Order: sequence, then C-alpha cells, then structure tokens
Amino acid sequence: MSKVKHINIFQSLYERGSLPMEFAHSKIMDISLQFDAYSWAKQEKYAFSCRLIPSYFIIDQAKSSYNIKTVDQHNWGYSIDLSNCSSIDDYLSSQFKSKPRSIIRRYVNRLEACFPISYKLYHGELEKEVYYDVFDALRDMIKKRFQEREETHKEMWRWEALKQNTYQQILNKQASLFVIYDGTKPIEISLNYHLGPVLFSSVSSYDLDYGKFGLGHVEIYKQLEWCLSNGYRLFEMGVGGMDYKRKWSNHIYQFSHWIITPKRSLLLGLVGKIELWKVRLKEYLKSKKVNEFRDKLMESFNFGKAKKIVLDEVDFSTEAVNGHTNLQMLTLLTPKEVEQIEGLRKAINDYLYTNTLAYWEIKVYKPKNETDTYVVQHGNSKKSFFIFKNQG
Repeated sequence: MSKVKHINIFQSLYERGSLPMEFAHSKIMDISLQFDAYSWAKQEKYAFSCRLIPSYFIIDQAKSSYNIKTVDQHNWGYSIDLSNCSSIDDYLSSQFKSKPRSIIRRYVNRLEACFPISYKLYHGELEKEVYYDVFDALRDMIKKRFQEREETHKEMWRWEALKQNTYQQILNKQASLFVIYDGTKPIEISLNYHLGPVLFSSVSSYDLDYGKFGLGHVEIYKQLEWCLSNGYRLFEMGVGGMDYKRKWSNHIYQFSHWIITPKRSLLLGLVGKIELWKVRLKEYLKSKKVNEFRDKLMESFNFGKAKKIVLDEVDFSTEAVNGHTNLQMLTLLTPKEVEQIEGLRKAINDYLYTNTLAYWEIKVYKPKNETDTYVVQHGNSKKSFFIFKNQG
C-alpha cells in the first residue's frame, strides 16, 4: 500500500474535495478554508504530494509540526485581478488596446442585435429540470466542439459524477451555471466554482452555429460584469495558456507542488524525500518539453489503432436574388426545420453577423424544384431575398 497520497489541490479547492488536515487553517485571498465545507484527510500514515497549488493559497507554517518542501511547476495559471477595477470598461481600458476593445464590444452588441439574447447566472435557487437541461446542453456543445477538433475533452471521463455533484453545490452557492440564451435555447454555458472572492470558470463551451459572434469573449465580458457587481476580486480561468486566456489575463502565475511530511516520522520523511526527487525530475523533464515529445510519440503509435472521426463540413455560398421572387414556388420552413438542416443555421447566423440583421425578422424558404438550395427573406420587402446554396 502506497505511503503517498496524491492530491490535485487546485481541483480539490474549488470542487470541495478532501484536503490534508494541515490545510484546515489556510486561506485563499484572506478567506479561511475551514468555513467552506471541506473534508480533511488525516496525515498520520501518509506523506502528501500536493500538485497545482495556486500562488494565492496561503498557509501559516509557524505553528506546524510538519515539513513542507516546494517545487515550482512548469504549469501556469491564468486569471483576472479585479481589485483595482470599478467597471468592465475600466478593465477593458487597462487590458486591451483600442482595436481589441472595439472587437469585444462588437461581439456583444452584434449578438444582442441579431438575437433575443438574455444572460442568466444560476447561483443558489435552480429547478432540477432546468439544471439537467443546461448540463446536458453543455455536454452536447463540448462533444460537438471537440469532434470538430478531433480531440476528447479532459472532463468527459467523469461527466456523470460532475452532473450528480454540482446541483447541490449550486444550491449551496459553491458553484454556478452561467448561460447565454437565444430565446429559450442555451448557446453558451460556463460551469463555475465560487470560493470566497474568487469565481473559477471551470468548464465552458458554446454552440458552433454562433461561432462568428465570439461567444467565449462575450461570456468572459458578462461574467466580469457580474463579478464586479457582486464584490468578487478574482476571475480564475485555471491551468493552460490558451490564446483567449493570455489575452484576457492580467494575473499570470506559476503553480507549485508541495510535499508534506510529519516531522516525527522518519519513515514518512524518507518517503517524502523520494517523492520530492520524483517531482523534481518530472518538472525538469517538463522544462525540457519531454512530455510534449512523449505525447506526439504516443499519438503516432496509436494512429493505426484509433481512427479519428472527421466531420464532413457543410459549406454554403450566398448570393442576392435578382428580379422578382415567386413565393408560390417556395415552401416556408419552420424554425425547427431550419435547425435540422445541417450547416444552414450556421450559414444564416454568419450572414446575420456580417450584415447586422435580426434573426426574428427573416423567413427561410425551400424552392419546390431544387435541392440543397434555400431562400432567405429579410423583412417584408419582396427585394430582400438571398439564396443559400450547399457547396458540399
């Protein structure tokens, strides 16, 4: 039986997992953990190997009876410090130049001009039926998005456990679901965790049909508004330097790995030294990018075993209708029928974005004597017709 307990501290902090007893009086940005419903793992028979500890995690070592050895990890966290901001405009002005600020505001304004958009953050009260609908919609968005990228999302293996655990955490205000709605349809969802003055956007995704509207940026923009209105000081985006995180973050920090052993146990002290050597070696190899080489090698090795799913892309061209349009030769489609035609809704949404047109003011028709062609009318003018042709 192993004498070392390995804990992902970042995950355990936000998801209220078990933490070492020595952390019972620790703080995260001046908020004590002992008041936030954690379970505590006794250390008597173990050494703890604690990875991904954020820089704002504070522990008082003055009264401790244990040793802590730390190793800087080659993992960085990305977050937004709101301490000196009073509004979203303040933050945009301090973080972005004029052109990026304009693009972000355009995403928000264009989205709200084209669709009946509403924003909802479920934090506390939430009907269970609504919860399951939103959680299932988030799963479907993630699957479609990662199929397009020919990858698997890191949280899919434990999705059912997340689904079962998160509802009560939302009721307890330890978690939340932020949703952007087009009418009654969720088009962007973020699963968040709340810890003191920190909101952690843990898992998020969006409807690919709305990709042109920059929904990831709209989500951050609107959640920062909520944070500023509710006294939050840090918007956490977690591990990994994706491009959008780098652009938004004004607080990029390095994680650390702690090895904790009781001073009175010689055996666990030896176990801790061996674990410390392993962690230092691992981080050294990461610094030399050996892990990236390993991942590429494994991908090459498994290429013949696991064939990737390649989605067929549906591409539409758009052209204006010249001359009179005979409505008797067209069949009006319902919104549900439009949604069922692969690629059509995305083509229409892209067109709406480019021309700042409202979705509720258009009608979609199917010519009776043509296939893979659709006619879209904007407003009541007989001249405002456009043809969408499937180029597949």
